[in-house]
Amino acid sequence: MNNADIVRAYYAAWKADDLEGVMDLCTDDVIAVNIPIGPIHGKAKVRSFFAKFGNGMTDKRYDVFRIIADDTSAVVEGVENYVKDGKQVSLPYMSTFLFRDGLICEWRDYFDLQTVLKQLELPLDGSRPQKAAAGS
Repeated sequence: MNNADIVRAYYAAWKADDLEGVMDLCTDDVIAVNIPIGPIHGKAKVRSFFAKFGNGMTDKRYDVFRIIADDTSAVVEGVENYVKDGKQVSLPYMSTFLFRDGLICEWRDYFDLQTVLKQLELPLDGSRPQKAAAGS
C-alpha cells in the first residue's frame, strides 16, 4: 500500500466509525495536530480525542479533491461533511500526513475553526455554552 492508499484507508476507517482501524494505521508515537487547537501526542491520547470528537457525529462524508503523495508524505485537500448533534457541518480543509515504516507518524489538519463553531451554533470565542440550572 502506498501513502495515498494509506490516507484513503484512514478516511474510510474514520467514515465507518472504525476508530481502531484509524489507530492501526498510526505509529505508537503519532502526533495529531489540529492547527487551530494544537498538537496531541501519542496513540492513546489521539484515540481519546477522536472518540470524544466523534461522539454524536453521523453522516460523515469526505469530498477529497486531491491527494498528492510521495515516499514520506501526503497532502490532502477536500471538504469534510458530517452531522454533529443534529447540526450539519461542511468544512473545507487541507491535511498533511507524514509516514514512517508504512504508518502515519504525524498529521496536521488546517481548517477555519470559526466555520465549525458557527455551524455548530457554539460561541465564536470557543467557550462552552452555559447549561441551564436544574429547575429553571
